[in-house]
Amino acid sequence: GLLFYVFAVDMLGFHITAAALLLAWSRLLGASWRLALPVSLAATMVIHLAFYKLLKVPLPWGLLERFAF
Repeated sequence: GLLFYVFAVDMLGFHITAAALLLAWSRLLGASWRLALPVSLAATMVIHLAFYKLLKVPLPWGLLERFAF
């Protein structure tokens, strides 16, 4: 999972990569789709807010760069 993140984050961006990784890990650990999907999306947004807004750490936007604000 971490190797996927390292190699994919610059091209796909943090949001897509983190959400996909969290979703995959949740499903592998036995969570249902009903739980894994919203939790992975919410966790990605919380992590983004913590790093990008509070800590001022730039995260790669990747495919979503045109929507960055």
